[in-house]
Amino acid sequence: MHKALFTLCLISLACLLAACASNEPRADQTLYEPADSQLTPVDASDFDAYLADTRRHLEANLVALPGFTREQQIEWNMPFKHTLPDTCTGQPSRGILMIHGLSDSPFVFRDFARVLAKDCVEVRTVLLQGHGTRPGDMIEAKAAVWRKQVRTHFYALADDVEVALIGGFSLGGALATELALSEEQPRPAGLVTLAPAWELSGLDNYLWLASTANLFLDFVEEEPELNPVKYESLTINAAVQLTDVLEGVDQRFSAEDPSDLPLFLVATEADSVIDLSYLMDSFLRRFDHPDNRMIVFRDQRREWPYKANPAIVLLDGYRPDLNILEFSHQSLPASPDNELYGIGRPLQRCLEPNQMSLAECRNLAPDKLWFSAYSDGGQPVPTSRLTYNPDFHRVARALSEFIRTRDIP
Repeated sequence: MHKALFTLCLISLACLLAACASNEPRADQTLYEPADSQLTPVDASDFDAYLADTRRHLEANLVALPGFTREQQIEWNMPFKHTLPDTCTGQPSRGILMIHGLSDSPFVFRDFARVLAKDCVEVRTVLLQGHGTRPGDMIEAKAAVWRKQVRTHFYALADDVEVALIGGFSLGGALATELALSEEQPRPAGLVTLAPAWELSGLDNYLWLASTANLFLDFVEEEPELNPVKYESLTINAAVQLTDVLEGVDQRFSAEDPSDLPLFLVATEADSVIDLSYLMDSFLRRFDHPDNRMIVFRDQRREWPYKANPAIVLLDGYRPDLNILEFSHQSLPASPDNELYGIGRPLQRCLEPNQMSLAECRNLAPDKLWFSAYSDGGQPVPTSRLTYNPDFHRVARALSEFIRTRDIP
């Protein structure tokens, strides 16, 4: 999810009233059109067969972006299962299914998977319908299919390991929460969420309009696609399906009694999409396991408005030594040496500039560009979206400990 959500209401209404669906030529028309075939839930008990099916789908339907080879883009968007080292033999088997966010791909979990594998935790990922190929495929995506994909893959993981957890980033965190808090069996041994889309900042009163707008338009906005592992353009249908998932989470949270499911949650106070106050309230009221852990990145120069809590760790999101004003939504899962998002890597600088053009951003001297969350207001310095997490390894160690201390059911 990205800044397009913030303009959903205004752009949709304006286009409906002015009949402004654009017929201007695009760089590659096929980017914005759905493919003839879409991903569907398949048997996940044979993960290698699932990977082969998904690879065939990507090879047939991925529209490659300039600047990277098509083969690279297929590999980056593929789901994966990380192989554990031989030293893990004889230990209790532990695994987690991790679900990517809206417009995103399994690539987002590559760094966590490498770290967790060293600690004998198997990470599996799934490519949600509509993702990993072209923005146009989100015109056809369905939340019901996403849920079925998540169930199928979690059940397969639970059959293969002794301790199975579920987790996700943003939309994926919401889908993981839906399943984890359901009455379906087997029950996950724990829930891991990074900036979960449990509630969006200031958008709940507008998302209901998406269903109407979806009758007339395909896209909220069509942006140049620069990122080979995450769409920049957002379809109106994506907002419709996101609304469906948000409603599902709200139903799960309507239970009177808090859940005893262990929860690990990571968030940033500067998140432009996710409502931190709602995450805090949910963490404190809706989950009561003694091993619950929450990590919040924030500007520690400011007063923290909540009572001190040993389950909540506050890490500084203001890092002037790295030209970082604050942590973004997108930065949380990526390590500083990430292949695409890390320091000095292809997408780290000027992927999403704030209040300036791409050319203006690229012309700035390295010491003049700072990094932050998305901002539609004034910043004290020129900023672009932060793409990596300087404290990634600290988060990864805490996550590994959380997973490895879960009991065998």
